[in-house]
Amino acid sequence: MIFTLLVKVLLLLTGVTFAGQLGQPEEKSSRRLAPCQACRTLVSSFLLGMERTAKGHYGGGDTAWEEDNKKVYKNSELRLVEIQEGLCKEISLGKDQCHEMATDNEHLMEEWWEKYRNAGEDLLKWLCISQLEVCCPDFHYGQKCQPCLGYPEKVCSGHGKCKGSGTRKGNGECSCETGYSGQICDTCAQDFFEAYKDNEKLICSACHKACLGGCNGAGAKNCAACKEGWEIDDEKGCIDLNECLMDDSPCKKNEFCVNTEGSYSCIVCDKSCDGCFGDGPDMCDKCATGFFLKDKICVAIPWNSEL
Repeated sequence: MIFTLLVKVLLLLTGVTFAGQLGQPEEKSSRRLAPCQACRTLVSSFLLGMERTAKGHYGGGDTAWEEDNKKVYKNSELRLVEIQEGLCKEISLGKDQCHEMATDNEHLMEEWWEKYRNAGEDLLKWLCISQLEVCCPDFHYGQKCQPCLGYPEKVCSGHGKCKGSGTRKGNGECSCETGYSGQICDTCAQDFFEAYKDNEKLICSACHKACLGGCNGAGAKNCAACKEGWEIDDEKGCIDLNECLMDDSPCKKNEFCVNTEGSYSCIVCDKSCDGCFGDGPDMCDKCATGFFLKDKICVAIPWNSEL
């Protein structure tokens, strides 16, 4: 028991992980992908194999002989075998699952190779959508591959993504980009305004940082209300409130205030100061214990010597 634990600890320290044990994550190769993603991964590996074997193993020599043999090899069972032997080797995430799917569906890939490849049938569409029924065409979702909102024009008005698009999962609802809202992402979200709109296009831009509760245009003059740290001005709209000029300082003793847009910062005084109005030993209200004023600067008292 103790020996086994010691071995596991040693292997963990050298980078080996145990899925489901000691809270360690699974190896990338053993992770399980969603069915559609796994099928797409297998198809990508197969197409990469086709690209890798496209020129055969010819190079140099009799050009006419090579061309004749390339034509034979192009559609040969030998080439298919070479592709299948190389499947999933370049895959990192989900490699084990890729090998499993390749083994389970070897007959289908052979059928596509022999009957449908030269007819122009897309492998992804034929295998993952029609045969295994784990994917949907782009911009379709769910078990019945229903069209996403807005299809075939602009899905989600061109400002969002359809949940489950391309898979047998999801509900087809629009997940809108930042700044857009509505069932089909065709309106501006809170704190955004219509910068441009016509029958085909909508552009939503962010309200000014000073705005609270939205705005009806660009700039601080168009805010519905002002955020904390800003105050309303009849001509300019929301303007920065300088908290550092207030009667009651927002900072603690031995700190000085620096105004920032919409807020402020408190910075600790120089160690030579007992209170200050800025940074440095020349901006002290008075000198701290152990320091004295010399040429308008608080300097350390030179102990064991005369001032």
